[in-house]
Amino acid sequence: MDGLVLTCDHDGRLRALHRLGAGLPGLTGKPGTPFPALFGPDAVAGALDLFSGLRKSGRTLDHPVPSRLDPGGVLHVSGLSDAEGMVLAVARAPGGLPALMDALDALNPRLARRLAPLGSAVAKPDLPSADALFDEMTLLNNDLANAQRALAKANAELAASNEQKNRLMGMLAHDLRTPLQVVAGFAELLVQRLDGRLDATERACLERIRETSLSMRHMVEDALSLAALQAGRLRLARRPSDLAALVSRNVSMNRVLAEGKSITIELSVPEHPLPLADIDPAKLDQLLNNLLSNAIKYSDRGGRVGVALGEAPSEGGGWARIRVSDDGRGIPPAELAQLFQPFTRTGRLGTEGEGTVGLGLYICRSIAEGHGGRITADSAPGRGSTFTVELPLVASSP
Repeated sequence: MDGLVLTCDHDGRLRALHRLGAGLPGLTGKPGTPFPALFGPDAVAGALDLFSGLRKSGRTLDHPVPSRLDPGGVLHVSGLSDAEGMVLAVARAPGGLPALMDALDALNPRLARRLAPLGSAVAKPDLPSADALFDEMTLLNNDLANAQRALAKANAELAASNEQKNRLMGMLAHDLRTPLQVVAGFAELLVQRLDGRLDATERACLERIRETSLSMRHMVEDALSLAALQAGRLRLARRPSDLAALVSRNVSMNRVLAEGKSITIELSVPEHPLPLADIDPAKLDQLLNNLLSNAIKYSDRGGRVGVALGEAPSEGGGWARIRVSDDGRGIPPAELAQLFQPFTRTGRLGTEGEGTVGLGLYICRSIAEGHGGRITADSAPGRGSTFTVELPLVASSP
């Protein structure tokens, strides 16, 4: 074992240097030299830390000291302070003290006896018996099995609680949907029956009642869809449907919300009839409601919202494409990636302070993907937003 054993006074000045094996050729010094200087100028700070720690605690084991004087770059120093001064054993690798002490015992038994207290500190502990290891493994295995059972029970309770929550959400949303539709319907009926007898303020109040009721009904529809999605029960009642008629009807309904902010909705549908789309009309109506209400919410008063229906070319058959665009404030790029996640709220408020719970676009994505389609968003601050929905078409019967 190659290494060094240094003896120093209590101030750390070298008294003698004992080489073991080939020694450490880079480390040498004259008596009276402070031992930190032996390790070279780049290692003085680390050696001084070693000296300070040795003065305080009286011993150290495998303290690393960087040194360019040794090819390994790092030396490991163990030592103690006793009545005669300090004794330091320097090795190239950690754990080298026992081998150095064996070599020192043959060379200088007295010095080896001074280092003996360090040798007891690094003695290997007795290894546990095989029976003790088996007992410990059995105990750990039992603990793991108990933890797995507790986790399974907690998961079952959580699933039951989540199912109960989803059922409650569905019941509440279902019970709210009908009264809200009644409120909106009566408000519209009053406007029609009292046409010509209402002043501007009265008409505006009735329109506001109808507008708010429809907006709340959209939120209830989203809550119902979320409960169904979380329970894995979003079912689509698909049938061949006329997309142009559905989109036109939806735009007509949402013009009530748009008129509240003096926003114009421009509709573009193909002059030639499209093939029938294999869709769930109620769910697609919900998707369009969410996209249009968002476009109105984030558009400035007097702005424009565009709705365009057309065909999207595809190698796998015909696809319908619906685009809803606005000239509002747009969405920052950092928020686009999370736009279709549940409960994701952007940093934007509606142009008149309208808030959001962050469910609408998540519902839109789920409905589009449930139909085998897709939805994408294109937006940037200052140039508005465009949402594109693509859905497969089914050819009409002859």
